[in-house]
Amino acid sequence: MNNNAPQRPFFMSKDALDTTNSVAWFFKDAFWMLGLAGTGVFFIFPTVLTGLGLLYIEKRPAIFMINLAINCWIWMNTMWMLSDAFKLPGLMVYAKAIFAAGVLFIMLALVQSGNIRETFSHFRRFRTLRWVEDTDQA
Repeated sequence: MNNNAPQRPFFMSKDALDTTNSVAWFFKDAFWMLGLAGTGVFFIFPTVLTGLGLLYIEKRPAIFMINLAINCWIWMNTMWMLSDAFKLPGLMVYAKAIFAAGVLFIMLALVQSGNIRETFSHFRRFRTLRWVEDTDQA
């Protein structure tokens, strides 16, 4: 096994894991928005589990920090959803603390990588924008 590989072996590819995470997260938020919080709660589990898988699979420190920030985003969003759906306002305190942790992880990723474009390219939305930039330059 190559100890210098950027990823740990996993039963799913990183792309499949990332896509599964995005789809589960989409449905979690969609059901919340539609007022079907009970169904949305079901999608918390695949969203959290695939987020944790992304943490496990990545070995590069800056990208690991970004994945920690994304996991904070998942948990922040989940706490907000549960607070709103089940009238549990105390969960918003946790959501806000998790937000602060996510910001810290993003800053640590920037310090670790020293390259803002490289760091933010690991957020799916920014990868799409980078692809658009690259095709515009061709």
